Amino acid sequence: MLLLYRYIIFISVLTTIIYFLYYLLNAYYLMKHSPETVSTKKADTADVTILVPVYNEKLDVFERVVKGIRAQSTKFVVVGDSSNEPYRSIVEQNGGVFIHLKERRGKRLVISEGMKYVDTKFVLFVDSDTTLPPYTVFRMLEHFKENVGGVGANVSIRRTETGASYSAEFLERTREVILKAMTARGGSVMVIDGKCAMYRTDLVKPLLLSEKFRDYKVAGKVAIMGDDQQMTAHIIKEGYKATKCFDVTVETEPPENFKQFTKQSIRWARSSYYYFFKNLFDGTALKAGGFYTFEAISTFALPILTLGLGLFRFYYTMDIIGTFAGNSLDTITDLLSNPSILLTNRALVHPFLTLISLPGPIIFGSTVVMTVRKERLRTLAYGGLALLIIFFTSIYGLLTCWKQSAWMTR
Repeated sequence: MLLLYRYIIFISVLTTIIYFLYYLLNAYYLMKHSPETVSTKKADTADVTILVPVYNEKLDVFERVVKGIRAQSTKFVVVGDSSNEPYRSIVEQNGGVFIHLKERRGKRLVISEGMKYVDTKFVLFVDSDTTLPPYTVFRMLEHFKENVGGVGANVSIRRTETGASYSAEFLERTREVILKAMTARGGSVMVIDGKCAMYRTDLVKPLLLSEKFRDYKVAGKVAIMGDDQQMTAHIIKEGYKATKCFDVTVETEPPENFKQFTKQSIRWARSSYYYFFKNLFDGTALKAGGFYTFEAISTFALPILTLGLGLFRFYYTMDIIGTFAGNSLDTITDLLSNPSILLTNRALVHPFLTLISLPGPIIFGSTVVMTVRKERLRTLAYGGLALLIIFFTSIYGLLTCWKQSAWMTR
């Protein structure tokens, strides 16, 4: 029993050190991050087709999105997933092409159908609730050096009076820290967010038109989720880099409430864990580089390790209460004279592990705070609730990651 106990202590200390490095490296590379040198070739927006899937989007939101797209001066195609009027009229009045699918097909099949109308060098996928600022296409194009296959935009959540919008914004700023750290070293990101993602057409069109994309199955069921993760992994496998354009920030709609935020988090967790394991075992992660692999493992292992270590510390909490209630001074004196006592005195384990695990999250949290651009206190307050929800939905998502067949709804 004592040997098992010592093994657990060793694993706990090792894990704490690894995550200290994880937090420290993300903070360090965020500070080192600077805008990438862009392609010397002049960007031409005529080389881009914007493709938008739409399903029952709020009309005011959709009109705002279409106006932002029209301002990019590019060809754009909107595919109505069983949705027709008034979306068709809005699109055609703004100079776009509207394709109507009579039956609901889901996002995968919708963008696959839309790709049949793309004949430009690049394709930009934009969600029907994501508004593009001026010059989005031009700035994203500038990041397409010869070794880049896909570029994503930075994402911000439109703040409303609901706490869920602030929680969602906090998570986006957390992702920004991690993704900036990954790109600071010239590497690929884990996923190019499908809210606004540009790819080389010749790279992704064969994939999107193929049956392995249209009829993608997990556990024998057709999968609707994870199209952006599959495309990101595809271009990495093809030897290209997947990166982000942080000098463009698009704005997307928030979840309406915490119930929707939780459901959305579960869907993302399921999809992320599935593709994490897939990319790890099929070699995609290693092909993207060592730091990519380290970030992916650290990010997806964190909730599981936190749960395990939390249960371990809770188990020994009663020892702490009993020991320090009677002889805390003697215990501290013994520890100073013989540090190895940690391996045998269980009462000291919990405070020791807590103490050495604090610096990493504090450093990382400080970097996240730096990325919050407005209403900082409110965003951080709801961010704490967001982290709690994400922790439990990550665990649930891991246990149910084989359930990939639910419709993708916002």
